[in-house]
Amino acid sequence: MSGWTILGWILVVFFVAVGIALIWAYDENQKKQENRKQIREKAVIRKMAEKEAKISIYNTSRNDLISKYGEPDKTIIFEELNLQKEIIVFGKVNRIWLLGKDLPMSDVLSCSFNDNQRIEKGSVSYETKTSTGNMAKRAIIGGVLTGGVGAVVGGATARKETSVKQENDKVIHDYTVIININSLSEPILKIPLEADGAKVNEIVGLMNVIINRNKE
Repeated sequence: MSGWTILGWILVVFFVAVGIALIWAYDENQKKQENRKQIREKAVIRKMAEKEAKISIYNTSRNDLISKYGEPDKTIIFEELNLQKEIIVFGKVNRIWLLGKDLPMSDVLSCSFNDNQRIEKGSVSYETKTSTGNMAKRAIIGGVLTGGVGAVVGGATARKETSVKQENDKVIHDYTVIININSLSEPILKIPLEADGAKVNEIVGLMNVIINRNKE
């Protein structure tokens, strides 16, 4: 068998082996992709089942409240499908569902809020520009005084100006509504609302109405 024939067989075996390796790697990659796809699909199905169970539990608990006190006059939701994170007011029977506590409205004693705000400094940027107004004039003068080199020197000595830009400072709000209720074990309920000032006003306004009704 000649040297070229042996070399040819070696090349054939080599390319066959490479081809087999590539096919195997492709199959393995396909299997991994299919496994990842199945894992994602199972995760989606599991989340959907969990959400459906959560919806069922939530609806049952909320319907129990409604059947007990009637349709609510006001509902404020802080977290979806979580009755422990809601305020529900039943004006006809003077009851309030307050973050999982079923209370008579007379148990709401006061309401206030804190704003633990902070100042976020505006970013500062610098921009340097070369003033071109007198560059040509300086280049000409430099050329007259020192020749060709002077023209380069004169042009290179153009004035540079640096401008500073600073954005306005930002006030970052961090609100917490504080509700005082008639309870020795847990007299204070705190509702963190971050920067949601609209919801702060909504809660404080609602509680003030309830407190004023209690005084009547």
